[in-house]
Amino acid sequence: MVIQRESVQGGEAMVQGTITDERSLNKIFRLLADEQRRYVLYYLHELEGSAELEDIAVQVSAWQGEKPISDVTDDECQLTATRLRNIDLPRLADVGVVEYDSRTEMARFREPGKLLGLFLLLAARIERPLINE
Repeated sequence: MVIQRESVQGGEAMVQGTITDERSLNKIFRLLADEQRRYVLYYLHELEGSAELEDIAVQVSAWQGEKPISDVTDDECQLTATRLRNIDLPRLADVGVVEYDSRTEMARFREPGKLLGLFLLLAARIERPLINE
């Protein structure tokens, strides 16, 4: 593995496909270590467009509960939406893999850097959650 060293701040290193230092690699692993954040990335990547927070919350809740969307309760959806709104979507936006507008509560996948994209693809192949219709 070739590690390109540059003076790039924050998440930009991951977005551009370079690793500025060991801390950037650690950021990638911390980002993908959380199941809910991985599920958000899988969902948005599959959509190839924007999604409303509520739609993301319903699908993530279904995957986490290993059940169809129709069986997700309002309480489960609300709990997931709250965490997405306050923690996960802002964090994903901060590192540059998701565009998130907190006013409209719309999110969109941004093409990740090569290394993050590789790890995300590997994780998706292992977990294989499918979008429930």
